[in-house]
Amino acid sequence: MNIPDGVYLLSSAADTVISRLIRFGTGGHHGHLSVIILEEGLIKSYSFARRRWSTPLDGAFVEEGRDRYTVEGGHCSSLALFSLPKEVQARVPKRLESLRPELENCLYNLPDAVANSVGLRVRSRTAHTCVSYCALMLGLDRQRHVVGLRDVLRAARAKMVYRGSVVGLESFTGRRFWEGDSAFYSHRLPKSEAVATVIASQSRSIARIIREHLT
Repeated sequence: MNIPDGVYLLSSAADTVISRLIRFGTGGHHGHLSVIILEEGLIKSYSFARRRWSTPLDGAFVEEGRDRYTVEGGHCSSLALFSLPKEVQARVPKRLESLRPELENCLYNLPDAVANSVGLRVRSRTAHTCVSYCALMLGLDRQRHVVGLRDVLRAARAKMVYRGSVVGLESFTGRRFWEGDSAFYSHRLPKSEAVATVIASQSRSIARIIREHLT
């Protein structure tokens, strides 16, 4: 089945410690959410996620490649693709274009990810989670009741159109993933350097959030 060009949401669950903790905290089947743009035979995936496989909490705005969703790489257990109403889709390309320079300077908002597990938010203009990023792209970021992944899907009136593996997703959509971040697995860091990178990244992120809330 070939589905039309447009903007979709993709939720996913990976067999990693971080993903299992998120799912345990939120009680959901999936813990990660991405904005998907289908165009010209390709699937383009945008989210806030780890920059390298070896640094799970060193996150940022990323263009996700296919490798993040394969058993060989990301140990992804399931994917779900959601269609969106046309008026919701229409907001995304312009918002992505205008906000992308700002997003590329943002860090991962770990305090917000932790708060989400108990239904709270730690909002930030300079740090995001995958959920807050998708809410921003869909124009839902100012709605107080939009906290977790399921809240974004509900508020966006998203409808599941596919559930399965990355191979099945490609067959279903008639598209293939572009290899946007093929260095995701190849650029691994030694354990000591990876830990130092994560600590430094989260220290900067928390400092930014504190400054925002104090000014």
